[in-house]
Amino acid sequence: IPKYQSCPGHYVDRVGTILKNGTLTFAIKSSGANNSVYKNDVFVCDNGFKCIPYAQVCDLVDDCGDGSDEERCTNHFKCNTTEQYIPKTSFCDGKIDCLDVFG
Repeated sequence: IPKYQSCPGHYVDRVGTILKNGTLTFAIKSSGANNSVYKNDVFVCDNGFKCIPYAQVCDLVDDCGDGSDEERCTNHFKCNTTEQYIPKTSFCDGKIDCLDVFG
């Protein structure tokens, strides 16, 4: 799927899509003064079928279903066994967050 055709069924009021530097901007109908609002808050998941707001990227939750919204983040690490995302502030804090064995 070409990136500009990503997210089928999402943003049904979309009247156009602009791809610039790997970021999608959707032109969406609105009731504003000029009847269009340009939004630049869409993260395209690696699977190409789901898009999420950037507010959901790096939030410790796999919103895409393929982990692509969490894999390049620097604010956490992923447990090997449970594949749960743990904030870096919890690493080596004396509490067991993962059942992973490091050695």
